[in-house]
Amino acid sequence: MKKIDFNYDEIVNYYKLPNGLRVYLYKTNKTKNFYVTVSTRFGADVMKYKKGNKTYEVTKGSAHFLEHRVMDFSKNKDAADKISEFGSMANAYTTYNGTNYNIFGHENIIENIELLFDRVFKADIKDEDVENERGIILEEYDMYFDDPYFILHNNLSENIFTDSSKRFPVLGTRDGIKSVCGNELRRLYRDFYRIDNMFVIVSGDFNEEEVISFITNYTKDIKVTSDKPKVIKAREKEIVITPYEEISMPVNESKVIVGYKSKMLKDMLDVKQKSILSMVLGNVFGLSGEAYEELNKKGIKRFNWGFENSDGYFLIYFKASTNEIDVFLEIIDKYINKLNMDEEALERKKRAKLSTLILSFENILDVEDRIASEVFTYNKVINDRDNIIKSITFSEVNKLLKSINLESKSVLKIKGE
Repeated sequence: MKKIDFNYDEIVNYYKLPNGLRVYLYKTNKTKNFYVTVSTRFGADVMKYKKGNKTYEVTKGSAHFLEHRVMDFSKNKDAADKISEFGSMANAYTTYNGTNYNIFGHENIIENIELLFDRVFKADIKDEDVENERGIILEEYDMYFDDPYFILHNNLSENIFTDSSKRFPVLGTRDGIKSVCGNELRRLYRDFYRIDNMFVIVSGDFNEEEVISFITNYTKDIKVTSDKPKVIKAREKEIVITPYEEISMPVNESKVIVGYKSKMLKDMLDVKQKSILSMVLGNVFGLSGEAYEELNKKGIKRFNWGFENSDGYFLIYFKASTNEIDVFLEIIDKYINKLNMDEEALERKKRAKLSTLILSFENILDVEDRIASEVFTYNKVINDRDNIIKSITFSEVNKLLKSINLESKSVLKIKGE
């Protein structure tokens, strides 16, 4: 066992079992509940992989489809009834980086863990169940593509990326959902739901010795083969595929999104770059920022911003619901071209970020999300974020801002039919 110390009286105990399964235990008396997650590092970003001498293309949407078949309570009524009897809630979700299966409750933690483990580690993927699920997932796909905000972000990613998995939604494509078969899902389950590609997080109020003992005993006989798959990463290019797109659909108010694509700096930690972008964008476009104030004065009140990274690139985006699209784009262009933050604002934002880090341990769901996100992204838990934030310098802020490529830009407008 190894203690992961977060430097502000918060400890996560880390175990690596002989079979390679990693277990993160965060015990706290701040709650009487518990939150258990089983995760696999298999998500929508796996588009191709090699195993042995064979290379496999992964059908778009397979990770999400597989999640549906693994977390199947329609065929496991007894398990669903038991979870309900305990007053617990089970859920699952897929991201680009991985798939999470979780259960939230307040009593009978061992029984809850066993119910969850039985779903994840003993999945039985039958062809007829795959066929039955296909229609459900297609309905989910159609539901998302009826949402103009989803279309905004989806189409922007498709327009701005060249080869990244972000070009496609986690749901996949309609053709992918229609074509994925039981044989492929069973192969993906064997290849990626292997114990040494997975991890468990338990947070909340529980007996640590009892929990680690159960997890160790439950998983001790799960075999690990030596032929681990090697994911083939996409090679993203600097260009933008579609700089401008305009589409029509039945909306009461027009929608718009603009994105800027830039290479991440190779000589600066990812975590530091994300922190800087978050602070600078928040300083300018946040509730007390100049851009926010000007947008409000122009009557543009339904807008937001964000950023994400993929395959060595950042995508910074701004979206709004407004019939004053040109005004919105003009204001965004004005402020993105003069992005800055003085030293006083930097220190203020750093203090705010440090406070947020500490407060994140007040909620066990936030603790789980932080650990899972970091293991998915970096294959480890980053316990020195506070020191990384404290170390950010004014010159590093300016260096990152100067690297933003404002010419690598794409705009998408949705107007009423």
